[in-house]
Amino acid sequence: MYERCLNEAERILAADRDVIVPVKKVWQEVCTQGKGQGFSVPSLGDFSIMLEADARFEFVSSHDTEELVFEDQANDDLLEEAELENLGFFSGDRVKLRHIELTPELIGTMIRRKVDGTMDALTKAWELRPDGDREAEDQLLDILAKTQKLQREVKKTFSEERMKKLGEALEDSGSPKKNSRPPAPRKRVTPKTKKKSPAQSRAKKPAAKTRPQRGRRK
Repeated sequence: MYERCLNEAERILAADRDVIVPVKKVWQEVCTQGKGQGFSVPSLGDFSIMLEADARFEFVSSHDTEELVFEDQANDDLLEEAELENLGFFSGDRVKLRHIELTPELIGTMIRRKVDGTMDALTKAWELRPDGDREAEDQLLDILAKTQKLQREVKKTFSEERMKKLGEALEDSGSPKKNSRPPAPRKRVTPKTKKKSPAQSRAKKPAAKTRPQRGRRK
């Protein structure tokens, strides 16, 4: 059962364009597949523990990710949690496949898509706004205006061209230069001995000591 759930979670994450996906969203999709294919799925808490213990997955704490404007306003009771999840907003930790590298280009694409999704969700929320609730309308209009401004800034800051150039710059800075070659090892030079000339090579023998001659006794 556990291996079936983990394999299904891996497949779901590989197909999700957001790359970093809420654990609860993955769990809900695995539950749907379990009902259709006839395998049981553990509770959300146990499912999270399973993912965290498997080397294929990497957890991203919800405290390490910046929540967008619409999610910051969730406490205002504009929409219930179930409605937020239907719009694609989940609380809690996120998870990604460990082998997927978060390049600047990919991160920029994720942020743009997230902001665009937030704007779409706010538009739907406006259409579903309660009639006659002036305070809720004012709050939604304020959030819509802020998100629209954020959307323009994100498209400018995280444009595909900028992210591509940033990725290339990081790649170039981390890779060795093409024309650089490692220095050749120095050859060990042995000191040359000066050759002696034939005349010098003849060693002069020291003169033999002569014994002093003693005078004859008379």
